[in-house]
Amino acid sequence: MSFGAQGDLGIGPFARLRALLDGVPPGTTPEEAINMTIGEPRHPPPSFVLQYLSQAALADDNSYGRYPPIGGLEGWRSAVSGWLTRRFGVSALFVSDHQILPVSGTREGLFLLAQLARPDTAGKTRMAMPNPFYQVYAAAALAAGAAPLYLNATAATGFLPDLDAPTDEDYDSLRAFFMCSPANPQGAVAPADYLDRLLGLAAKHDFLVIMDECYADIYDRALEAEPPVSALQVAAARPEKAENLVVFHSLSKRSNLPGLRSGFCAGGERIMEAFYGFRLIAGPQTPIATLNAAALAWGDDDHAAASRALYQEKFDLAESLLGGRYGFYRPQGGFFLWLDVGDGVAAAQQLWQQAGLRVLPGAYLSRDTQNGNPGDAYIRLALVDPPQKTEAALLKLRECLDENGVK
Repeated sequence: MSFGAQGDLGIGPFARLRALLDGVPPGTTPEEAINMTIGEPRHPPPSFVLQYLSQAALADDNSYGRYPPIGGLEGWRSAVSGWLTRRFGVSALFVSDHQILPVSGTREGLFLLAQLARPDTAGKTRMAMPNPFYQVYAAAALAAGAAPLYLNATAATGFLPDLDAPTDEDYDSLRAFFMCSPANPQGAVAPADYLDRLLGLAAKHDFLVIMDECYADIYDRALEAEPPVSALQVAAARPEKAENLVVFHSLSKRSNLPGLRSGFCAGGERIMEAFYGFRLIAGPQTPIATLNAAALAWGDDDHAAASRALYQEKFDLAESLLGGRYGFYRPQGGFFLWLDVGDGVAAAQQLWQQAGLRVLPGAYLSRDTQNGNPGDAYIRLALVDPPQKTEAALLKLRECLDENGVK
């Protein structure tokens, strides 16, 4: 029996990194080695959420003795709707409860939603996505029987997919278009006119926009007055509203709660009604205690602002230590640095062997195309550690790359 999906997708970026570096001793003691590969927030999670979870575990309210409702709880939905209103002002888009649904982290929801983007007519054979990209996008497309269409997102395109690159025939072949803003790994924020054009193309060519906005509350200081826009805001002003759109958000990044596995998706009434029905059969439920804890987090903006300020402090550190080197720029959003080091794989090997610093080659997040692999020259660094440890890591990186002639 053969199951070709992994062969089509290839092994994941972290498995590739282990194959590259495991068994190679770091250029420092194991205790001093620093891992900057995984986008796992290490800022303190909100204490009131942890306190609630501790109390819920001891409470005799039968929260764990009941199957949770697939659509979430009213208190949870109210908290999410309140955040969407405060952050984006889009409450008028939602006329049915099923238009906002819980997911067990965005990855689960992104994957399952793609399975609904099935063609009603012949020729709908592909799903588009940025290149580089969050690897679940390609996995979701392949599992749905669609071929990924990789759209290179480079410095020349502002690190966003070039919407002029596909032909009308390409757009006609799409079932879905995965988009991420702020982008992982480059930190680019899609402006409203870009999103408006994408939604217009979706309406014209009949494909679904699957919008990953999990870094929406992590952005640089220059955007404090005008934070990253949501595709929901843009859709609200369009005649078809969110008919071809589903947006995903998560507490993993916003609230430093990746282990809670709690997020949500929101979108047009018809697609979300179909997704609700699909999830009744195939979707995991979110535990009642998790929903209540998540409601507390969505209801509070102060902890997200405090965490964002820490990331901005680390962007300041990075700019002071790396500015003028390796194509450094301040990311508009997210918490990654995307550094041009000429050869990302070679640099990752040098940084590990000589400095005990573990980084992710950009090529491992990208795919080869007829115009090359847009990640080849890059490494990705996750600025998730506290500022003091981040500063030590960046000093190690600069010293090692300078010694190897990387500019």
